[in-house]
This record gives sequence, C-alpha cells and structure tokens, in this order.
Amino acid sequence: MAVYERAWRRYQGPITPLRTRFLVVTRFALGEVFSSRLFTAFYVLSLLPSLLALFLIYLRHNVGLLEQMGLTPEFMGALTMTFFQLLFSWQAVPAFFIALIVSPSLIAADLSNSALPLYLARPIDRRDYVIGKMAVLFLLLSPVTWIAGLLIFALQSYLEGGGWWLENYRIAVAYLVGHLSWILVISLLSLAVSAWVRYKPVARGALFAVLFILSGFSEAVNGITGSSVGDLMNLSKAMVSVVQHLFGGFSPSRLPVAANWATLIGTGIISIWLLNRKLRAHEEVR
Repeated sequence: MAVYERAWRRYQGPITPLRTRFLVVTRFALGEVFSSRLFTAFYVLSLLPSLLALFLIYLRHNVGLLEQMGLTPEFMGALTMTFFQLLFSWQAVPAFFIALIVSPSLIAADLSNSALPLYLARPIDRRDYVIGKMAVLFLLLSPVTWIAGLLIFALQSYLEGGGWWLENYRIAVAYLVGHLSWILVISLLSLAVSAWVRYKPVARGALFAVLFILSGFSEAVNGITGSSVGDLMNLSKAMVSVVQHLFGGFSPSRLPVAANWATLIGTGIISIWLLNRKLRAHEEVR
C-alpha cells in the first residue's frame, strides 16, 4: 500500500485492563531475563535446596526406601525446627543472587537508553512502571522461597499427620512473612540502586556493598560505641533477627524486634523515595 493511501485507524484489538496494565512491562522484562540460557540454568539450580528438602522429608517417612538404601528410620532423625531454619537460609541466599543478577538490567537499561519517556508516553504512570518491574522479581523469587517453603511444610504436615502442623505453625508463618518481607525489601533496594547506578557491574557492586560492607561498618560502630546502635544500619542482621523471631529462635541482634522491623521498613521507604526522585520522564535543568 502506498504511503498516501494509508489513513489513521483506531486500534480495534483487545485492550489491557487498567488494573493489570503493569503486567505488560513484567511480561516483556521476564522474556528478556529468560533469554539467557546461563541465567535459566542458574535459576533451576536455585531450586535444588527445596527439591532436596522435599526428598529428605519423603525419605524420612518411607521405611521401605530407607531399608533399600541400607538405612534405618533413626538415621534421618526428627525434622526439627533447626532443619526448617537452615532451609530458609538455603532459599534466601540464592534468591538474593537472583535479584543481584536481574535487578541492574530492569531500570538501568531504560535510563541509559532514554527509554523511560517512551514507557510513560503510554497509558501507564511511574507507579505502574515500578510495580511492573517489581513484579519481575516477585515472580522470580517466590517459587524459590515462600512457595517452595509452604509446599515443604504442607508435605511434612501431611506425612507426619496428627496435630504436627498446629504445633509447628510458626514455620509456615516464618516462610510466608519472612520471605515476602525479604522479597519486598530486596526488590525495592535493588531497583533503587539500578535507577541511580546505570552501569550493571557497578550496580551489582553497590547492592553487594549495601548488604555486606555496610554490615561490617555497623559492627565497627557497635565496637566503638559499645552498644548495638550499629545494628540499625545492618540490613542483613535485621532480616535474620526478624526471621528468627518468627521461628521463635534466638535473635543475633540485641535490639528489640521492633527496631529490626524499623530497619527493614526504613530501607523500603528510602528506596521508594530514591525511585521517586530518579524516575522522571525528563531531566530538570536548574
């Protein structure tokens, strides 16, 4: 068709509802993430701790299989609270590395290539844009963390029978609340770092520094002041303390659990403020 014969026509195709329009951003971002075979392989490996836990629980309750392997039921012992606490860590650490790999490319690439105005020129706003990018991390991290954790808890409850799930309900609460809190905080923090540091290697280094180097600095503050005030800056210790409280275990921080929650909430609020400052459709010249 010649150019002069082309006329403007109203779009007649399906229209995405306003409430789920942010998922368009999520869908294309997920497609780009899984275009890397190396990342896909790493993501599958991140599920191994949960798969191993499922196998151990099944083995614990299968006497015939234990006998075939030359083992006794006493060999497995009891699946205590310590087992589920260790499993939580084995799930949370790979989740952090997934966020470390994925998050720098979610926003930094759009800002580096001046693509943000193209997003906001569509019928989405900055909130939808951020939620769409956060949904990428939520969908990636959930199967590795709280979904797998609750499935493991459900299998153990079914095989153990009786009132085991009532006696150990704190495990399910810890997996749900602890992992969701970790996903929310690490997603907001990683997106904020990605927005302000446009180079992927530097962004990954900055996120790593916030969690680990800042932890060392907080311990130095505790040593100098002879108090626990430095724990307010220690995001990783605050997360561990909150999770241990949910499990009913010993907290590594001497601060009350409310202060640890304040550290997590404060990190989220600062991250939202940084995103709000950086994500603009144009640069302001003063």
